[in-house]
Amino acid sequence: MSSKHILFGDAKASAREGDGQRKQRALSAVEQKYAADPSAANRTALASALFDLGRFNEAEQHMTALLETNRDNPDILFELGFVYKNLNRKDEAISIWKQLVAAAPKHPLSRAAENEIWRIDPSYKPSWIGK
Repeated sequence: MSSKHILFGDAKASAREGDGQRKQRALSAVEQKYAADPSAANRTALASALFDLGRFNEAEQHMTALLETNRDNPDILFELGFVYKNLNRKDEAISIWKQLVAAAPKHPLSRAAENEIWRIDPSYKPSWIGK
């Protein structure tokens, strides 16, 4: 292997490490903000920061708690679908995205949710495909 490949690999490793540190700092900041003000917005930000770090089980706990008081919130439903997808719980992801489509069919995230369903289950017919 030539030295340029080693250097490139080192650069990629450094970039990953820096990204991880940046995400960890963001999580710490959001945790402090949520501790001071446990609002739905701050809890959503906390769940997103956990998701970014691959801490999907913890993100799920926060998203499902948010869903209890915001049952048809498109943003929460959409993000929770990705949590389930990353936990390899694809049936639950599809179910939550279908809930989003039913609750807010005109919302821009509904089309994105249908696209995600279709990617998992090609037999699904999104509303934007001609009937």
